[in-house]
Amino acid sequence: MVKHLINLIKTVLELVNIYKSEEKKEILIDKVQPDDIYIAGETIKVNAVVQGDLVIAGGNLIVNDSINGDLTAAGGELFLNSYIADDVRVAVGKITIDSVIGDDLVVFGGEVVITENARINGKLVCFAGDITINGEVIQELDVRAGDVSINGTIQGPSKIMGEEINIGSNAKFYEDVEYWHSDGEIDFKNSLVNAKAKFNEDLGKEKSQLSLTTFGTNSVKLWLYYILSAFLAILVLHALFRNAFSNAVDDLENSVLKSFGFGLIYLIGIPLMILLTFVIAIGIPLGLFATAVFVFSLLFGHYVAALLVVYYLRYRNQKNWGFWSITFLALIITILLRLVTMIPYAGIIISVIIISITYGALTLNLIHPNKQTAIN
Repeated sequence: MVKHLINLIKTVLELVNIYKSEEKKEILIDKVQPDDIYIAGETIKVNAVVQGDLVIAGGNLIVNDSINGDLTAAGGELFLNSYIADDVRVAVGKITIDSVIGDDLVVFGGEVVITENARINGKLVCFAGDITINGEVIQELDVRAGDVSINGTIQGPSKIMGEEINIGSNAKFYEDVEYWHSDGEIDFKNSLVNAKAKFNEDLGKEKSQLSLTTFGTNSVKLWLYYILSAFLAILVLHALFRNAFSNAVDDLENSVLKSFGFGLIYLIGIPLMILLTFVIAIGIPLGLFATAVFVFSLLFGHYVAALLVVYYLRYRNQKNWGFWSITFLALIITILLRLVTMIPYAGIIISVIIISITYGALTLNLIHPNKQTAIN
């Protein structure tokens, strides 16, 4: 666990250097890279070998050729289709792994898909909304997720925590499994090969991951994971959409109620629209795309809200905060929002209000874009 924390800290420090390189909307790497590279862009495609480490941040990330070092990525969606020689550390909305990873995989994501072609030669450590494992994990498996689906092979010991845990007919566990499931003990069927599965009630206590009342060693580690992964997400969102945040706060003070209304329409209307598209056969692709966007917006709602709050404070107080000042202030606001929204029942209401105002303001800016912001 400590090793992964150190690696994640290293990831943050590496991503800070991204803006030393040229910033582009779409980047194609089609020539062999002899050394480490750091890249940020809306869309990044890697179609050539990288001899060193690759650090990328963007909305749509596609790796189609080998990386001979570590891969570090933060963004909206990542497709990993080629061999990675060393560790992979990512914080993304969705990741699909269809390749071999030479060492550990540490992933923070909304949706994690490990295909039947994937092989993780080291450990798999995952914090996710949903995770599907159809491939092979050679060493330890450590998963904290909402829905966990395993239909692959786990060679090492496993620790699994999920609201839903589904064990497929092809799943194989070659060492003992420690797990927590919201409904208690589950049937691992014929998946245990000379191994045992033990339900551990104590793992359920970690479900309240950032609990104030259990601020022990495990909670400190989880807080560190949360803060570092939040920083990665904020960094990417800020890099991609800073103009949208800057424009959205121009008239926010006079349109809070209007923004809240538009935000509620977004939170209620988009799911209804998605359901409608699924009814129409020709609309299914659009529905799937809209679902992905909507889920992404909910998963990263607090980060988006924090950035909007900081931009509003900058505009309201006529401050000249730069990119990194805004990023770190947004991280502080994110932590505060996390603490506030942990309040039972009231936290849900607060989250809905905050996210509604945030996406309502951004929607209004799309409908009536500002010609000029007060501070550039």
